Amino acid sequence: MLRWLRHLYGRMESAILDHGLYRPGRLLLVMVGILAVRGLGDDIFAAFSGDRDSMFFPANDRYADFIKVALSYSHIFTETLADKAYLNHWPHIFRLYLLDNPYDLSAHNLALPDDQADVTNLHLPPFASVLYLSCAHLIAATNPLVAMAVFWGAYLIGGWGVARMARAHFGVSRECGRFILFAALACYPVLWMLSRGNLAGGYSGLLTLGWLATAVSGRNRWAGWVMLALSVNLRPEPALLVLIELLGTGSLWARFCRMAIPGALSVALAAIAFPIAHALYPLYTPDNVRRGLRIYHYRYIVSDMGDEWNASLFLWAKGVLMLMDVRPRYNETLAQALELGGSAALLLAIWGAWARRITLPVLVFLLTALPAMFVPVYSYYHIVAFVAVLVLLVADLERNPPRPGDRRLPLLIVTVLVMSPLGGRYSNGLLDSLLMLGGTLYGLAPLARDAFRALGASPISAPAS
Repeated sequence: MLRWLRHLYGRMESAILDHGLYRPGRLLLVMVGILAVRGLGDDIFAAFSGDRDSMFFPANDRYADFIKVALSYSHIFTETLADKAYLNHWPHIFRLYLLDNPYDLSAHNLALPDDQADVTNLHLPPFASVLYLSCAHLIAATNPLVAMAVFWGAYLIGGWGVARMARAHFGVSRECGRFILFAALACYPVLWMLSRGNLAGGYSGLLTLGWLATAVSGRNRWAGWVMLALSVNLRPEPALLVLIELLGTGSLWARFCRMAIPGALSVALAAIAFPIAHALYPLYTPDNVRRGLRIYHYRYIVSDMGDEWNASLFLWAKGVLMLMDVRPRYNETLAQALELGGSAALLLAIWGAWARRITLPVLVFLLTALPAMFVPVYSYYHIVAFVAVLVLLVADLERNPPRPGDRRLPLLIVTVLVMSPLGGRYSNGLLDSLLMLGGTLYGLAPLARDAFRALGASPISAPAS
């Protein structure tokens, strides 16, 4: 098996180097080509089988992660429900979200046992809650289509601005700038995120890319730190990327300060956003948020609501238990073992950065892939986080063209495949997690050898315990 994989990678590396597929323009065509072939394949399969399962989420739940959640704040829509204007002026799907929305039973859910309670809108971070509440007020004042135009438009304009910023900070060509724009606005995970409506994750991905550009160039650091603080208040995983400062210049104290500043800004932003969220939504209190998180944990992690499009290794654990006909599919001991493995991998990556035995592209890949694999529910729209990895790799390869054996090429292959439509509701996440695991082991293998040597032993000569 390993010999076959080495042979396959050798053929892929030769093709990439011979045809220049790492170059931004050609790589863009490759990614668009994969999208087109998959879309055509779905249409042909549906025509002959009648099965409409495709590379996107079902149409009856589109935009749900933004518009549906916004419509769940029922106290904002009392007047809307009373005057019934929505019956004539709202699209059918949004009328359903307004009238049949499990999130709007938050107060009732809080009093139920975990296995009876439905999902709530109380598990969101304060800043994200303010974002959804602002959307709810805009819908109440206008209609959902206006809110979509505003918030989807904000993503598109923000993506254009961040792409221009990244091109300037990475110091790359106009061709690479067009690729960055494609990655920010039109690659498969972004299209998936926009169709699903998980704009909080999308905004977080753009902000992370902007911060990474400032970190690489060393310019406009305060703007970058603010962007990272905003990103972390929408999705917590980008906080790990601050560890790339360990590879930076200056004294250890200076590097720690560059890590601490965005952390302090993140805490300050959360402290400001929480009372605003409470004022807009009185149910948003510390106790209710904790209860909402417990319900989320049960529904999405212990139960099966988070299994579709889940790119986490936890889905493999559930699948194995399902094949063994073991119930419940979620096993706490197995989950803790996975979390322990993820923590060990993270510590090894941190040691590699501390000892400066790792390159920036490898570290950024690891710090993005580890949360994706070891957060129990990492849905496909969260793969937008890999936009920053892809852009960094492509920009770095343009500045320093690869040679045979270049360690960046396997990470580029893995990242492109993770960001491409490979399967359906369950298979896509399973394949992505295996790809990320392979890329992670590839990135950590040299660090593991260096760690053994640093401890005065080698993997071969170490005595058996």
